[in-house]
Amino acid sequence: MSAAKAPREAGIELGRIFCCFCVVLIHLSYFMPSQPDVSWAWSLAKCAATPVFFLIAGFFFAHDKPFSMYMKRITARVMIPLVAVMLVIAQLTPWLSGQGSITDCMKGLNVTNFLLVGRILVTTWPYDYVDGYNPFLSVWFSFALFLCYLFIPFLKIVCADTPSSRKLKRYVLLAGAIFFVVRVTLRCLFMDSFTFQHLDWWISQKPFYWLWLMILGHEIRAVWDAPGFREKWRRKILWGSLLVYLAGGTALFFATMAWNIAPDGQSNQLYFNREFAPYLLAQLGMFLFFMSLDPGRGLASRVILFVADKTFYTYIIHEAVYHKLLAVTGYDISRLWGFLSFGVLTFAVSTCFAVVLKRLEKTAVGLMVSCRKSAAVAGQS
Repeated sequence: MSAAKAPREAGIELGRIFCCFCVVLIHLSYFMPSQPDVSWAWSLAKCAATPVFFLIAGFFFAHDKPFSMYMKRITARVMIPLVAVMLVIAQLTPWLSGQGSITDCMKGLNVTNFLLVGRILVTTWPYDYVDGYNPFLSVWFSFALFLCYLFIPFLKIVCADTPSSRKLKRYVLLAGAIFFVVRVTLRCLFMDSFTFQHLDWWISQKPFYWLWLMILGHEIRAVWDAPGFREKWRRKILWGSLLVYLAGGTALFFATMAWNIAPDGQSNQLYFNREFAPYLLAQLGMFLFFMSLDPGRGLASRVILFVADKTFYTYIIHEAVYHKLLAVTGYDISRLWGFLSFGVLTFAVSTCFAVVLKRLEKTAVGLMVSCRKSAAVAGQS
């Protein structure tokens, strides 16, 4: 890893780390209206989670790179590691869930859980695993990202550097914004309609919104790279976007506390659908803040880039880690300090495992490259 990378890239990588930490926070517990301070922190975390990853992906998208390169990259860096980690977690599920010892897990292959993992991979539905224990709720992001990458030929057309493509991109952004506002309006009007709710799930969970965010991220990059723009606006965007993020997340917190409390005292989480505009603004505020941040070129930048390189593994294993840590430590996460400190602990432990997994990945890739070179040499001789 080189310290010579541009400071703004290190800033965005710090944003990737923060958003991964926010994902950990929102998965620690359900929304708890009885504890407003925790609910406020949870709301802010919700506005800085997975959607920002798609903005980052769009920011770095290059229309001139071949489709095959992107597919090889997501297969090697996302899908293969995802399957491998899921199988390891499936093998260790009895110990991780507190229903057996680590010795029990080593007695033989857990074929039953392997089949459950296979069902998740085939159906891309990560919400059915073992009763009372599911460390795979967040893997939907990997499926959604893979589906988005299948649309790269479309993105290459929309994001090309030509006058017609620039017009098309702006049209898609405007049409998408109108479409999603209409979608939210219809969802509020037909909350009891199973047909519409099912259709809405496909719209919100499948690539449509995420693709739109990727295109939006690419447009932000085009504006950011315009001559003289960042020099003139960077500092204003930095502080303005932070205020937008805090204001949007706080507005959603108050709206949720006032409107979306179910009879059992829990939030029904419709706030980020009903109040779509402030939710989107908060996401953009968080992304623009880290885009404008300048962490420098020294040790801090190198540490940021090192940790950010491991965030995907941190993301896919954090649920298994926090379930085990919560059972072992007995943290009280119903209070703000316990909630935040346990989130930090979970993120730190997950990142330590992620460092090991990333090293194993690089070793495996190196071995495959060596084997290909050896096979090529043997074929030539």
